[in-house]
Amino acid sequence: MSSVFSSKMPFLLLFISIFSTILTAEELPVRITTRVTTWEDKSNKLKVDDIKAKADSINFQSSGTNYFNFGFSKSTHWFKFKLENEIIDSNEKFYILLKAHNIDYINFYFFDKDGNVLEKRTGHYITMSEREFPHRNYIVSIPKETISEPIYLKVRSDISLQFAVELVTDESIRNIDYTEQWIYGLFFGSLAIILIYNLAIAFFVRDENYLYYLGYVLFFGLGQMSLLGFGSYFLYPESIILMRSGLSLFFSISLLFFCLFTRSFLKLDKRLPFAARLLFVFSLVFALNIIFSLTGQIYLASIMLSVATAIVALFILILIVWGFYRKIRSFYFFGAAFLILMLASITYSLLKLISVSTNSFFEEMLFPIASLADITLFSFALADRIQLLRLEKDRAEAQVVRHEKERQISRDILMQSLPKTIPNIYSLDIEVFIRPMKQVGGDFYEFSSPNSSELGTLICDVSGHGIPASLISAMGKVAFTTQKENLFSPKRVLEGMNNVLYGNCNTQFLTAAYVYLNIETHVWRFGRAGHPSIYLQRRNGEIIKVHPKGKIMGAFSAITIDEVNHHMISGDRVLLLTDGVTETFNEEEEMYGEDRLIDFLRNHYVLPGKTWTKTLIAELESFSKRPLKEWEDDITFILLDLK
Repeated sequence: MSSVFSSKMPFLLLFISIFSTILTAEELPVRITTRVTTWEDKSNKLKVDDIKAKADSINFQSSGTNYFNFGFSKSTHWFKFKLENEIIDSNEKFYILLKAHNIDYINFYFFDKDGNVLEKRTGHYITMSEREFPHRNYIVSIPKETISEPIYLKVRSDISLQFAVELVTDESIRNIDYTEQWIYGLFFGSLAIILIYNLAIAFFVRDENYLYYLGYVLFFGLGQMSLLGFGSYFLYPESIILMRSGLSLFFSISLLFFCLFTRSFLKLDKRLPFAARLLFVFSLVFALNIIFSLTGQIYLASIMLSVATAIVALFILILIVWGFYRKIRSFYFFGAAFLILMLASITYSLLKLISVSTNSFFEEMLFPIASLADITLFSFALADRIQLLRLEKDRAEAQVVRHEKERQISRDILMQSLPKTIPNIYSLDIEVFIRPMKQVGGDFYEFSSPNSSELGTLICDVSGHGIPASLISAMGKVAFTTQKENLFSPKRVLEGMNNVLYGNCNTQFLTAAYVYLNIETHVWRFGRAGHPSIYLQRRNGEIIKVHPKGKIMGAFSAITIDEVNHHMISGDRVLLLTDGVTETFNEEEEMYGEDRLIDFLRNHYVLPGKTWTKTLIAELESFSKRPLKEWEDDITFILLDLK
């Protein structure tokens, strides 16, 4: 407030003390856009002599607005205006200021009383050193000898044409620059602090989300400097190429990083593959726009930037609504941040695409305020993500401790006999969940992997519980180790295990399911011995219930196992489980059942493996209205996710 008051004080004192002329007593700058008449030359061929000679026949129209907005235009726009007679007797030196920062061609024509013309040129095609008045706006002085004659102005640009016309003095320019440079200095300083802070975090965290975020903020800041004219004035005052292309170039790079950040931060590859693919397409659009900018196709690049920005903003808004509906925590901060940026983006894009009455202050301050709030909230979102990961890790560790206390010695024996590590198979994620009863349970699983391309996965359920079940489980594990040569054939593995087990199980028996996969030959092979069905789910959500014929093991001297093959497709998911999942009961003795399980698969196939596992357990607990530790039966399932 004090700086504004001090900038007006000389004029106020001058008015009070000596009652100077009307104009010098008036607050400067003076917006004179309403006095300016305009005419569009669609041929782009007329020169100033033609315009002046045809002045009576050319229909110059009054704008009736304080701010010109022609949107994207290929035409040459001519302007004509005459300054008020009151400044003729003034001793001040006056300037005409075009309140704009991204215009290609600007030609002022001043005529004296004898008809002689003085031309002054500025715009992107004139470097700062060649301009009469180097400035982020476009400024030319008014020759004294032409002050009472009409002034002609010719403007043409490949970038959206928007500007206001102001009358200024040296002092008013200094006052405005002082205030604006403080304001924008704070803005760009804040961006620099955010960049440095998050760069330090990225160094320690080493998360790709931070790299995308830093790229987004850095080039967004450079785009803002180009938009506001500071890039032309401070960074590349002698580069015509960057003066013209900086706006579309830097914002396109920034939005390219933003699409990558959105896709990674929200984990869309697993949650919404279609949205991830669409964001990849948008990334390609912005990459193409970068090429247009660098090759001088500024008109096309500017239009594409405006249209693509509006489309991406609306698309991500829909994405955020989906995330809010699904109550995904990472969408909350992201949504709040993007809502601010979206409103600014759509408003700015509309201003570029259509001709509406607005003002330079609104346009200039729209993005700085919105983007600073947006970028700050994105920074909070990243910090929240780190905290959430830490909390999830703490919860997982606490849960492991609680479970270990409940298992007792008999349960520990079984758990220690299970595979200590999960095989590392190329392009395959493996999630295993096993919860035996508090006593020794009868569920177990095994893996066999001779190399990084092949994997045999066995899941078994022994009838009964307790020590007898644990002994049969141990025998089953031994029987499986004898079948390593038959890894590729579920039929041979299960029939061979039965040959070992028969006669050693007394009244007990085993059910089993076996899946073999080969990454190189792209094949799934399935077999089962009296076990619940296996489920193959494609990436598009299609569910294939795999139920080959086969009897239980250990009860018959010989069994016949059918083998089913399916072609392997990227994104496949295979679920093996014991009957403890489908035979979970609620208080009304209603069983969870296969139909509910299939519905769960259909509704949650986009979830990543760990999240999917937790969600299934939560659903089973919700259905049974009992915590996991109170369930009667063992529960085991294995999820194979092919990337």
